[in-house]
Amino acid sequence: MPELPEVETIKLGLSKKIINKKITDIVVYNKKSFQGNKSDVLQQRVIDVERRAKILRIILENSHSLLFHLKMTGQLIYIDRNKRVAGGHPSHDWHDKLPNKHTRVQFTFDNGAGLFFNDLRKFGWCKVMNQEEVEKSFGLFGPEPFSNDFNLKYLLDKAKRYPARTIKQFLMDQTVVAGIGNIYNDEALFLSKIYPKTKVSKLTSHEWQKIITNVRKVLTKGIKYGGTTDSDYVDADGKSGGMQNHLNVYHKTGEKCQSGCGGIIERIVIGGRGTYFCPNCQKEKI
Repeated sequence: MPELPEVETIKLGLSKKIINKKITDIVVYNKKSFQGNKSDVLQQRVIDVERRAKILRIILENSHSLLFHLKMTGQLIYIDRNKRVAGGHPSHDWHDKLPNKHTRVQFTFDNGAGLFFNDLRKFGWCKVMNQEEVEKSFGLFGPEPFSNDFNLKYLLDKAKRYPARTIKQFLMDQTVVAGIGNIYNDEALFLSKIYPKTKVSKLTSHEWQKIITNVRKVLTKGIKYGGTTDSDYVDADGKSGGMQNHLNVYHKTGEKCQSGCGGIIERIVIGGRGTYFCPNCQKEKI
């Protein structure tokens, strides 16, 4: 599932393409993938593109918004003549002729360009919301990791509510902090030298501060390299995502720890999620 850096990368790419363009047509190929009224979107100009947690928001001039959650296999593909901006779950759809059998919703702009919402497994969604609905929906999330609200006092207070949770599950909870998923969770805990099964009640203030610092560090790095989903921009700049080449532990079971400690990366399951760590760098608290 795309996490904060992947959705931020899509946002940055689409912002360059669709702001100030008017949506002139919408074709819904799968009713479950599109929720809302087409009339609130048609003939509306895009004034901005934002991200909240793992959700992409396209803001329209009538104060309505298109919200996209890509889930496991969702994609957004913008095509303007022969240029493409693609993001989300990587597949041949990014390069194939569109629409195809995986296209769930198709938007057409006044310059003839198209935005295709593709989703192999149909778990993702696009919702039309007014300003009040957006605020209510976004209010369910915790603070953004780069905001001032994501601080030591906040985490200490939150930890008191869930003392028995593992730090892995705690950081994955979108009501605690928005946008962190499996990949960046594991990477941040590795840099913080914290065992992922550690109960939050056992963490010191110093360790919490390391978590804040390293969450921001890995997310910044993820945005810099365009995400970890092999995201690529098939456009004039030929940009391509490459965070997968800079990971320390995620999906590296059996490999030597890159810190040089001599440890071998292991995989365990926490809360149903595969979790990667170095047993030397991230020792379990007794």
